[in-house]
Amino acid sequence: MFDSAPPRSQPRPLLQSPAFFRALTAAGLRPARLADDTLLTTRRLPGGLRLSHIPRGALDPARLPDLVADAGLRNRPFLLSPDRPCPALRRIGALRTGCERQVIELSLQGDLSAGLDPMWRHRLGHAMRHDLSVTRQNLPMDPGHWIFGTPRPATRHRDRRLPASVLTLAYAAANPGDAKLFTAFVGTTRIAATLILLHGDAATWHLARTTPHGHARAAHYLLVWEAMQWLAEHGYERFDLGPLEGPAPETATFRLGTGAMARPTGGTWAWWPPLAHRRLRAHPGPTASRMHPAP
Repeated sequence: MFDSAPPRSQPRPLLQSPAFFRALTAAGLRPARLADDTLLTTRRLPGGLRLSHIPRGALDPARLPDLVADAGLRNRPFLLSPDRPCPALRRIGALRTGCERQVIELSLQGDLSAGLDPMWRHRLGHAMRHDLSVTRQNLPMDPGHWIFGTPRPATRHRDRRLPASVLTLAYAAANPGDAKLFTAFVGTTRIAATLILLHGDAATWHLARTTPHGHARAAHYLLVWEAMQWLAEHGYERFDLGPLEGPAPETATFRLGTGAMARPTGGTWAWWPPLAHRRLRAHPGPTASRMHPAP
């Protein structure tokens, strides 16, 4: 009589999804996984030093040192970016290097129209009155596609970064059908587009582009609304709309107007297991005593 189903786990963020792992592998970036399936990437610093990064991870500080040791990474410096606030990382000697940021997430359960902000609803009606047509297709495998915009000239700080088109196309190739392009037209003229990446039970708004005609007709309101409806109809649970501090047209006001909520992530932490271990042994406060109880 009191039995109940176990709570469902939250959908993984894009950066921890198997789909993203496949995309990184397809792009030649050699990601890795810990035994609990946490995804990590490797960055090469000046001088050849390698650093491991765990982006948006569901980190358990009680298990992390053993997981890292089992993976043969005990001596590797780490950059940790937990998906949720995780002050307990201090217990393993991690040092906070960046403040908590917020991400915007939309639940796709229930009546989506009920959550729309009045101004958002007004702009959506404005777009609908302009008789725009919207198409949906898988992302074409074209590095020169309009959604990617004009390539920026390389700079000293960007030389080591892959162009957005490379990793995005690797995602589309490694996950067939999971890069959905929504495009708005006036007649046969393309005026705006948005690209959604699907991963598990969630989706992430990845890229958007518009024209002056698209701005004037509020085309992105219609595109995002069409994407929301399509995702909900196909059983997706969450729509990730990116960090709170996002550039136009993905402004916080626009994205929160969908009924989405902002929540904090865990910030950024630096952790080097050998140094952290020595520091905890040298200063065995109450936390360290709990971590290493006497036999």
